[in-house]
Amino acid sequence: MITNLLKSFRFTAKETKIFLKVLELGSQPASNIARVCEMPRNTVRSILDGLVKKGLMVKTRRANTQYYSTEKKENLIRALKHKRMKMEEEIDQQIDLLEAYGDELSARHWAQSRPKITFYEGTDGLEKVYEDTLTAKSGLKSWASTDDMLEAMPDYFQTYFKRRAGNGIPMQSIHPDTGSAKDITNRDESELRDSALVPADKFYWTPEIQVYDNKVNIASWKDKLGIIIESEEIADAMRVFFDMSFEAAEKYGKRHGIKNYDELISKKEKSDKK
Repeated sequence: MITNLLKSFRFTAKETKIFLKVLELGSQPASNIARVCEMPRNTVRSILDGLVKKGLMVKTRRANTQYYSTEKKENLIRALKHKRMKMEEEIDQQIDLLEAYGDELSARHWAQSRPKITFYEGTDGLEKVYEDTLTAKSGLKSWASTDDMLEAMPDYFQTYFKRRAGNGIPMQSIHPDTGSAKDITNRDESELRDSALVPADKFYWTPEIQVYDNKVNIASWKDKLGIIIESEEIADAMRVFFDMSFEAAEKYGKRHGIKNYDELISKKEKSDKK
């Protein structure tokens, strides 16, 4: 029964042997325990000191010699109850901390903090990418090759620009200077667009890139692939890049449309809050 009791305290084989010998002989110096257990003195002393730290044995000094004895039952029970109380206090504190800050440990939290990337394929997928821009709470900033976008989805863009303007979403855009770009910029005022044209022979690209709210989308007309990246950090950076591009594009003297883009954004945000 005593062996089973010691196992419940997770005694090792050596600890059990030493403890039982001290229990049998009473208070003893480490040298005596080492001799009767036939174990090295330093090993026995280390194990005895470990049991003292666990509160299972008592160490006293007589003259210049240290004696070890087993702890009384009452003291062991009292120590265990105190240990249980301390453990409960620690667990309660950990629970409180988890309730307050535990979201930071969850996979969902970290997933939300990472950029979310969604892919859309085909013409239907590209339409979904553009429909998402109509939910923008602020304005759009865009680099767009109008020739490629109009060739890829001519029917869709017949209404898209009007619907965007109808939702009160202003837009700033940069386009290679082509015939279709000129046609679009002629409608800048009615379609709430502030645009700049750059020489197509010097600056030409195929995909459209748009920035709005905490999102960046990319529409690849050649691959018929749309991508939406949700990341406040990335969107903010792309807005800075666009503003630098727009400022540089203005030097070519081909800026068209609205000049109150920021005012329209403010108006849009106030309207959404109502």
